[in-house]
Amino acid sequence: MQEALIQPATLLIKLHGKVSRQIELTHETVTIGRKADNTLAIDDPAVSGHHARIVKIQAVFFLEDLQSTNGTAINGQSITRHQLHDADVITIGQHRLVFQEHATANTAATPPSADLDRTIALTGSNRPDKEPTLSAKVLVVAGKTDRLEYPLDKQVTLIGSQDAAAIRLTGWFAPKSAARIAQRGQSYAISPSQGTKSLLVNGTHVVGQQVLKNGDQIDVAGVQLTFYLLSGSKPAVR
Repeated sequence: MQEALIQPATLLIKLHGKVSRQIELTHETVTIGRKADNTLAIDDPAVSGHHARIVKIQAVFFLEDLQSTNGTAINGQSITRHQLHDADVITIGQHRLVFQEHATANTAATPPSADLDRTIALTGSNRPDKEPTLSAKVLVVAGKTDRLEYPLDKQVTLIGSQDAAAIRLTGWFAPKSAARIAQRGQSYAISPSQGTKSLLVNGTHVVGQQVLKNGDQIDVAGVQLTFYLLSGSKPAVR
């Protein structure tokens, strides 16, 4: 029997369910983002230039979102700063990062660990033959908009009166930017724009970000919307 050895905390990096890299968290700060100056650079349009970081304080690890566009989630819940625990799953863009507080070295084969003295670059080019997709839409229940139904087919969907808004508000006093809905992996989350007086989901005020569920009622800038999560394509049976 091979003796298990205690190893430093690690991140298992997964893309489309497959482990692509394992890195040891030997530095006190690990930055994650799309730009090359990050410790872990992820080539993914859903990832911000400087998206998040992992900070070690004594023996405790914390994950911090760096005000990214599409947000950072732990176990499906969006966070701004959160203590990491063993087996926590971090969602950043299309990637899943599995935090292992006490990894062990045994007979099981594991991907090679990365040297954090170098920048680690990841790409999302290795896709399965038929990738599960997620789609959603919102229906206008009340209020002034230019359409009655909007597919959420962009990474970030802006709600407002400006020309760039995908969901156009047409009321006289409609704000240029009221809120945005962002797709993060296998979920959608809504957040108010700066200066928005009120954004409600199912009658509850949203301050930061809130993950949307099928049938949720959204109230923003005098418009009422219903969110519908649509089924996507399924992976091919092998």
